[in-house]
Amino acid sequence: MTSGQHTSRSRLGRFGFLMAAIGSAVGLGNIWRFPYLAGQQGGAIFLIAYVIMVVLIGFSLMIAEFAIGRHAASNVIDAYGAYKRKWGAVGVISCIVSFIIVSYYGVIGGWIMRYAAGYFDGGSFVASGDYSSVFSSFIGNSWQPVLCLIVFMAVCLVIILLGVNKGIERINKVLMPALFVMLVFVMIVSLTMDGAVEGVKFFIVPNADRIDASGGVIGIFLAALGQAFYSLSIGLGIGTTYGSYAGKDISLTRNTVLICVSDTLVAMIAGFAILPAVFAAGETPTVGAGLVFVTLPAVFHSLPSVLGSIVGVVFFLLVLFAAITSAIALIEVNVAVISEKFGIKRRWAAIGVVTAATLFGVIVSLSQGGRIGGLDLLDIFDKFSNTFLLPLVGICTCIYVGYVWKPQNAIEELTAHSVDGKFRLGKVWSFNIRYICPLLIAVLFVYGIVDTFI
Repeated sequence: MTSGQHTSRSRLGRFGFLMAAIGSAVGLGNIWRFPYLAGQQGGAIFLIAYVIMVVLIGFSLMIAEFAIGRHAASNVIDAYGAYKRKWGAVGVISCIVSFIIVSYYGVIGGWIMRYAAGYFDGGSFVASGDYSSVFSSFIGNSWQPVLCLIVFMAVCLVIILLGVNKGIERINKVLMPALFVMLVFVMIVSLTMDGAVEGVKFFIVPNADRIDASGGVIGIFLAALGQAFYSLSIGLGIGTTYGSYAGKDISLTRNTVLICVSDTLVAMIAGFAILPAVFAAGETPTVGAGLVFVTLPAVFHSLPSVLGSIVGVVFFLLVLFAAITSAIALIEVNVAVISEKFGIKRRWAAIGVVTAATLFGVIVSLSQGGRIGGLDLLDIFDKFSNTFLLPLVGICTCIYVGYVWKPQNAIEELTAHSVDGKFRLGKVWSFNIRYICPLLIAVLFVYGIVDTFI
């Protein structure tokens, strides 16, 4: 396949591309995953490691994925196989990991939808005060989480069916600004709570004593790398897919900077919105994935009743918006592949992908009650994706761009016939994508394997 084969494909406008790309990046990774990892991995130390990973690896790989996608103007499999066919296998892995993640992403999205609805009636859903038991009882229920999962995925399907422009582009233009405003509101409330200053110190003042308790330096950087991949949606095929919708009038380098900065900013605001409130309420930030569903309801309960309900509604709505924008990006990766490679109409491809992901999600949801051999499939799939598959795609992307397609060809795609003009960091980026990125990812990748199995 040659570059630009799919000339009839939809195109995103400049603002639409930026909002869609930010929407794909800003999701549960920023608002659900980042705060609890920061709580577990030493606060400020993890924040520093995360920023380093975004600058060294995230920025370079995101530009690479956008360039691959726009050059081929095709789905992720054909895009990687555009120069040498066998490299389409990297796109296949991206499709697999995006499908796995959206299947459990939808489960969490359903939980968020239930909590958001619960706070609309004043928080009666969690009124008992035993927040851990409420959460455990809910996710262990046979039908309620499954119903919420189905509703969440149905919302995503409707957006996908509306198309790239009327669906994905339009919804991101509305939800992303709304999400940012709501997150800032929650942050302001959090920072004005009595005792919030301890949470601020935890988040921005490094403390070497927390390093050993957080798994050591390598463990912290491994967690930061996984978070960078997860949060920036690297290795999932999203950057390549959205890049294929970008016209030559869109500056990929400038947009990549804006996306990385916006994504990191949202993650930091989420940290300031959650961690100070957790400390102010006398709770612990190290509880893990249950931070949003167990600890924060206790925080909202500590506020005056009306304010607590308002903050609860706003918070879970913004997390829901973030989940939707990222979920539709994950779904779109496989929809584009199926509709283009197999000639299936887009609407049927979307229905097929969402149906399959929902059925897979039902199994993941049922595993939360220990009804499937005592396995927690959500935790297993999350760890497998972020520890193995995403770094693997990252390494392959570095090799493909650095040694197969060659950096100079990628730079030509970034600059020729586009508004970028000259890629000022071209030489630095070329060296980084060929040597620094694959080496760092490989070291942490091997460490993750050893840490998991040995």
